[in-house]
Amino acid sequence: MAGRGAPTFLKRQKEQNRLARAQAKREARQARRDSRAAAAKSGEEVPYEELSPEPTEQDPAPDDSPEGSPEP
Repeated sequence: MAGRGAPTFLKRQKEQNRLARAQAKREARQARRDSRAAAAKSGEEVPYEELSPEPTEQDPAPDDSPEGSPEP
């Protein structure tokens, strides 16, 4: 039957890693909120750089080869 007994060691490790990543994400989000609030209180403008630092499918990384030169 499903749901009986304790989870296996690897499943437990995976769950703990997932919870740790989620907690780190929450803390980072809160730190960003706090820094934006502090900057707004002091009158500074905060750049919004938290969009997506990693390239996505819609944002392909540029290739190093110059345009128009054929691959050897």
